[in-house]
Amino acid sequence: MNIQNAGEAHVFVSALYPEGFRQIAEYDIKNNGRIVLNLGDLRKAWEEEYRKNKRLSQPLILLTVVTKDGNVSIESVSFDWKELPQSRGVVPKFRALKNAVKTSSKQTNDVQPLYYYSRTLVDSYEWTAPTIVAQVIPDSSTKGYISYTYFINKKVGFSINAFVDTDWTRLASYNIIRKEESGKHASGFPKGSPYYIWMNVKYRYEKWRVYSAGWVWYEEYVYVKDFYPSTISGGTSKPADAQVPPIDKWADEGVYPSTSIEPYYTFSLWNLDTGSFAMDVLKFIDILEAVGKISKTAAEKASLIGLFIDVGFEYDNMKAFDFDLSLDSDVQTSHHVWRGESTDISTVPVLCFKVG
Repeated sequence: MNIQNAGEAHVFVSALYPEGFRQIAEYDIKNNGRIVLNLGDLRKAWEEEYRKNKRLSQPLILLTVVTKDGNVSIESVSFDWKELPQSRGVVPKFRALKNAVKTSSKQTNDVQPLYYYSRTLVDSYEWTAPTIVAQVIPDSSTKGYISYTYFINKKVGFSINAFVDTDWTRLASYNIIRKEESGKHASGFPKGSPYYIWMNVKYRYEKWRVYSAGWVWYEEYVYVKDFYPSTISGGTSKPADAQVPPIDKWADEGVYPSTSIEPYYTFSLWNLDTGSFAMDVLKFIDILEAVGKISKTAAEKASLIGLFIDVGFEYDNMKAFDFDLSLDSDVQTSHHVWRGESTDISTVPVLCFKVG
């Protein structure tokens, strides 16, 4: 791995293991530094996880690059097990820390000497719960059909959301998981009745304390650690803890006349011009607040921007999920169809539809 244009910096290297991120190395570099990582232990851990639990993640490396003057860059790099060994180039995007605390040169239990570097996991929390993956809100004369499927052993990427200093960011590399497990729910829904499809996911939160050349600060991460396709289910009422991400915009899908002979509107995942959709994470943020885990600033900022998990569903030219929706009515009238979009750091579609 080549770290370019970094100046004089210290690099903490972490890898995503089955239990979460684990720090595996650290280096001092000047300008352009070459780092060689041995991922044998990581491969062994994931092979064991797949043998026991039928879950496999692609190699994901997290880099915390810090300078003596208090600048930091959080970078991520992903690999493919089939293509190792591989080389990657990383150009840090540094920013100044506004809320880092200057420490004393006298070493105590909580204070480290100047030019001492360390990064330690100080807290973590996991929560498994259903989340809404698709939803339709029909008008009073519309009924229809909805289905959602996960194809066994297909790759799904879940974004890693990181809070450092004052802002949330979405890491470039996702937690790409595949499961030896399938799941599907398909059903018709009656006139005027909202219908929901949900799936259980396991969220994880991590808090890391960093001592860097006389400064101390924290990194906070929220991400999806695992998902459970066999729990895909649906109904006209949803589980209490399940919700969709905030809808910031309703994209106009058009006005359609119903003929009572065939569906007036159909939609498939293939209709999306992007390879991802949004999944809720704010309910997990609420849980973290309730149990006193996440920092107040991180929680407030997540709520303010409407943070979500970006879910990549297409890798190796194969879609991991299938989604189909058809709407029909036996009343000959016009129906206005809208599709949801969420915006936090980026704008991503939501599999949420309403008919006006």
